[in-house]
Amino acid sequence: MIAIAAPDPSLWRLAAGVVTAFAVLALWIGAVVGIVAIWLEADMVRSFRQVIGSGGRTPGGAVSQLMLVAGLGFGTYVALRVWQRARVRSLTGRGTRVLRHFVVAMVVALGIAALFAVLSDARGDMVLRQNLPPSIWRAWLPAAVIAVAIQTGAEELFFRGYLQTQLAARWKTPWVWLGLPAVIFGAVHYIPGLPGANSWIIVGYATLFGVLAGDLTARTGSLGAAWGFHFANNFMGVAVISTEGSISGLGLWVRDDGLSAPIAPSPLLALDVAVLIAIWWIIRRVLTN
Repeated sequence: MIAIAAPDPSLWRLAAGVVTAFAVLALWIGAVVGIVAIWLEADMVRSFRQVIGSGGRTPGGAVSQLMLVAGLGFGTYVALRVWQRARVRSLTGRGTRVLRHFVVAMVVALGIAALFAVLSDARGDMVLRQNLPPSIWRAWLPAAVIAVAIQTGAEELFFRGYLQTQLAARWKTPWVWLGLPAVIFGAVHYIPGLPGANSWIIVGYATLFGVLAGDLTARTGSLGAAWGFHFANNFMGVAVISTEGSISGLGLWVRDDGLSAPIAPSPLLALDVAVLIAIWWIIRRVLTN
């Protein structure tokens, strides 16, 4: 991936690419808001609130919010072609390898996460309530799978496929090419206005995830493992057990201990982190041996 990332890995080209990717994302969001405005026969302000401010508390709202991120994936492709003039393979790795690594990582991550969720529920560590009737949840399941796959794929294309690979083409030290994308990935997950240290705990968790996903990309030579890891993590948190106050419209169940309650450092929080690291380690062992 690094070898074909850019004939000229100049820092200014990377900066221009980042600006281009987010400009395309902004245009994509504007287009979606405009379509919603036409559909609802409403002004842009109302449609913007409908798309962005709904919080994803309904199935349709959740799918819409996830699909907004698709613009980042398209913007990443535009940035690569305009500024680096590199092949798409530098973002993903070889196609067959990407697919195989995605499936393996997804199966491992979903299996361990599901087992952990069942054990936590049996021990009473989580307080769950039904969020959607099973029939409605099944009807929305295909849309949820597609939306989560697109959302996680777009983020992986930018953060691991583009940003990390372009940095690695210029600097050899992992502190730069692994650390910087992970820190930025964590920062964009900052949610202002949450009580206590919730916002920073979310940022820290996302940053750790960025490091682990970046390591999988570097060790396997494709985006598939990080994408499968990311897909499984978000699918469990969006479409299976969602959290009150986040994108909860697609969840079969929802946790009552939502983001509106302060998250205190606890053994359960440490266990969540330990499970995340364990999933990364197993994926890494399976795909690199």
